[in-house]
Amino acid sequence: MSYEVVLRPTQSRAKVRNPWGVLGLSIITLGIYVPFWWYFINREMRDLGRAREVRDLGDSPGLSVLALTLGAIVIIPPFWTLVTTCQRIYRADRHMGRDDPLNGWIAFLLFLLPLGLFLHVYMQYQLNKAWQSDEMKALQGPRAAEQLAEPAHADLERIDRLSKLRSEGAITEQQFEAERDKVLGEPGDQ
Repeated sequence: MSYEVVLRPTQSRAKVRNPWGVLGLSIITLGIYVPFWWYFINREMRDLGRAREVRDLGDSPGLSVLALTLGAIVIIPPFWTLVTTCQRIYRADRHMGRDDPLNGWIAFLLFLLPLGLFLHVYMQYQLNKAWQSDEMKALQGPRAAEQLAEPAHADLERIDRLSKLRSEGAITEQQFEAERDKVLGEPGDQ
């Protein structure tokens, strides 16, 4: 199962995919799914780079697919695009503020397994964590703003009550100012 997330601050989208689904589709389609998946993950990282105004996340997903497929004739390009895509995933993790980005050594060891199929699972897993971390920040953003607004709202209510007490003569002007300064966190003339 997969779903899309919005790459803030733009409306570009990335897809959170089931990592095992990537492996399954790669096997079921006899590898035909891999170039499509390769294009999409590189395009998503390019879009993230544009959204965050950074240039180190690639700019040509089509060239990455070309290196992966037709580049196999020359032998070196598929390995090069594999390395650069892993580096992009690492940098995407870092740009998303994640502390546990893609580990190059784990990627290398997974590449050594039969046909490197489990590397795709690891790469998609890392990308999912990056996309989900941005989604969580987006969800937490309004809640954090509400939490910051609640104390300010409570402070304003308290100052309003103090003002009413002052106008009713229940407290003096000096008491009002002292309490207001405590609420606002400003030192009074004491």
